[in-house]
Amino acid sequence: MARSVEQIEHDIESLSAADKQRVFKHLLAELDLRDEPEAPRDEIEAAWIAEAERRAQELENGTVETVPLEDVMRRARERLNRDR
Repeated sequence: MARSVEQIEHDIESLSAADKQRVFKHLLAELDLRDEPEAPRDEIEAAWIAEAERRAQELENGTVETVPLEDVMRRARERLNRDR
């Protein structure tokens, strides 16, 4: 008999971080093997590549600037604390 999703979730909570990562990778692989045509995935990948190239070009042209990770994290923490 198959276990319920709730039982599986409960079991996952007790796993180590490494084992959770293993389960996560397994689930991603399972989802990637779904019976869908390749064309949509190819189109999505092409769109991401185009977006990455566009962003790289913006950086090279100087139309956008990078933000240090420390600033991004500080702002995120400030927003989280503000919204509590």
